[in-house]
Amino acid sequence: MSEQHIEIFKATAIGKNWPTTVKITDTEFTIQVDEPVEDGGTNSGPNPMQYFVASLAGCQNEQAQVVVEELGLKLTRIDIDLEIDLDLSGFMGMSDHSNGSYKQVRLEANVHGELTAEQVQELGNRVDTRCPILALLRTSGCEIISSWSVND
Repeated sequence: MSEQHIEIFKATAIGKNWPTTVKITDTEFTIQVDEPVEDGGTNSGPNPMQYFVASLAGCQNEQAQVVVEELGLKLTRIDIDLEIDLDLSGFMGMSDHSNGSYKQVRLEANVHGELTAEQVQELGNRVDTRCPILALLRTSGCEIISSWSVND
């Protein structure tokens, strides 16, 4: 059995109608979560899913930096484009729950640097396997389509 390294992440949210103010506990960061006007919000900040997709992109990049260092690779930049398909029927009250609402992730990473195609594939496989946000989606039953390539 592998050793665990547990870290606790905390936040406090205050919602008085729109928007929601979220303080990330034990940091200097406060974020604002909202919805577009057409969805009843005031459009003063990203909605929760926009933060989630940004979190996945950021997590993939940070995990890549760790793996690049481990493998001793020379990379200058990673461009990550991703989309997540989400069934909102549970959120909208059209079904009893939101279980299984994440349907598909499409992730394309374009790596710039002095790397071979094989090195980029190994990088991508390690990152996709180790990224905890992608693992959350994978274990929820979401289909993951991930493509890592060398900048042409």
